[in-house]
Amino acid sequence: MSILLWQIEQHLENHLACRFGHLNYCSLRLLQEKDMVQGLLKLQESEKTCSGCAIGKSHRSSFDKEIAWRASQPLELIHSDTCGPMQSITLGGNRYFLTFIDDHTRMCWVFFLQHKSQAFNIFKRFKNMVELQSGYQIKKLRSDRGGEYTSLEFSKFCEEMGLERQLTIAYSPQQNGVAERKNHTVMEMARTMMHEKKIPLKFWA
Repeated sequence: MSILLWQIEQHLENHLACRFGHLNYCSLRLLQEKDMVQGLLKLQESEKTCSGCAIGKSHRSSFDKEIAWRASQPLELIHSDTCGPMQSITLGGNRYFLTFIDDHTRMCWVFFLQHKSQAFNIFKRFKNMVELQSGYQIKKLRSDRGGEYTSLEFSKFCEEMGLERQLTIAYSPQQNGVAERKNHTVMEMARTMMHEKKIPLKFWA
């Protein structure tokens, strides 16, 4: 009976990790300890491995974690980055994804794009949404110098809104490390889940 219960617990733990996009067990335990998810199963082991993680996370690039200033309130600083083009176009015709990360809470929003030129309109929608929902205003935006962020209309909009731009130096992705790491995490989760379930690449988004 005890062996059967142990096997059931193992299955539930594996299922839990999969439901969270193959999140590592240290992060799952943090969710549990901080009571950030209601009804979260108590984890029994410190670490596990699965074939999906081994494949999906095998080419992870490292970015040094910067020890620097942190925002003291929500939306004080937003990190952003665009990833793509992907090898496969989704059913909705998307080839890119765009992330926004709040520096204070580390909350992340992901949007899918057919073209990089859509980034400006998506940012305006995002800004309007989060400011109305939170009661705070975006004060700073950190990104690389990709054309989707440095267009005339994007720059003019930020100037009119009194939004401070923090543009990284060319070929220095570590200066936008928060967004770069998040994009790598999103890609790892997508690859891992698709590999485990043998899902075609067109379903990455």
